This record gives sequence, C-alpha cells and structure tokens, in this order.
Amino acid sequence: MYVVQFLRTIPGELDEAATIDGCNSFKILIKVLLPILKPTLITVALFQFMWTFTEFQGPLIYISSVEKYPVSIALRMAMDTTSVDFSWNKNIAMSIIGLIPSIVVYFSAQKHFIGGSTAGGIKG
Repeated sequence: MYVVQFLRTIPGELDEAATIDGCNSFKILIKVLLPILKPTLITVALFQFMWTFTEFQGPLIYISSVEKYPVSIALRMAMDTTSVDFSWNKNIAMSIIGLIPSIVVYFSAQKHFIGGSTAGGIKG
C-alpha cells in the first residue's frame, strides 16, 4: 500500500523523457524508477522486519516447540514474577540481546532513507 501511494506521486514526465531517450519499459524500471523507489522499498522492508521480529501472538499460536520460539516469547516465558528472587539482570540482558538484530538492520539501512529523495527529479 505504501509503495503504491509513493508510485502515484512520481510524475509521468520521467517515463516520457526516458521513452524519448530510447528506453524500453524494462530500462525505465531499472534506470529511472528503481533509484527513486529504493528508499521506499528499504523502509517497507525495515518495517516488515521489525513487525515480524517482535511479533508475539502469531508465533505463540503457530509454533508448538519451545525450542523454536522467537525472542519475544522466550523473554516473556523467562519472566517469573511470582518468585521472590526475580532476576532483572537476566531479563534486561535478554532484552538487549533481542534488540541487537533490529538495531543492526536499522543502522545499516539508514543511509538509504534520504538517498532516494535526490536520486531523480524534474527541473522546474
């Protein structure tokens, strides 16, 4: 949905200019539209990764083996608030370890967010 809305904002003059220059549909996609779409596709992929990585309800329903649980469910199962000696340090360490992949993916994709806003355009 987000990609479709972004595609609607791309002016048709870019396609016309590429066609006049002799590009076919595939070259227009690769040379004109893909550099403009790159930050949008990376953003959508990043959001999808974050939503699926931190999802709780789906894996709880579909995965029956405890060994295959993701970090979010394992963290919740590790919390035993009924005991007197609740170890906060282990739960906080597990939370930080669970955040590391998301942080690495975010910072590696961060440079591509702004790159597409200047990748193409029409002089007014």
